[in-house]
Amino acid sequence: MNSSFNTNRKGKKIFIGIAMLILFFLVIGLLQFLWNKLMPEIFGLKTIDYWQALGLFVLSKLLFGRGFGRPGGGFGRKMRQRELDRSDLSEEEKERLREEWKRRFDSKCGF
Repeated sequence: MNSSFNTNRKGKKIFIGIAMLILFFLVIGLLQFLWNKLMPEIFGLKTIDYWQALGLFVLSKLLFGRGFGRPGGGFGRKMRQRELDRSDLSEEEKERLREEWKRRFDSKCGF
């Protein structure tokens, strides 16, 4: 039974990997299609081929996206870490921290 369970898991991982690869290539193809359909008409730019679309996708991920391979990162993770850092504070320390942040907010925003 254990061997059958591992085989099913391995098959599922292979299927997900292949599906992700196909999805990646479809996204690149969609990017190429949209660029070639819209950009020449709107801005008078040249059409691009598949490899240029791949380069454009990678460049956009590096400039605007979260990069590659950073699951679980971002704002939510930082907020959870701050909550954990504050969880061992006493009530007086929490109140002092709230007052400090209120003072900083009021001085910057002028409310």
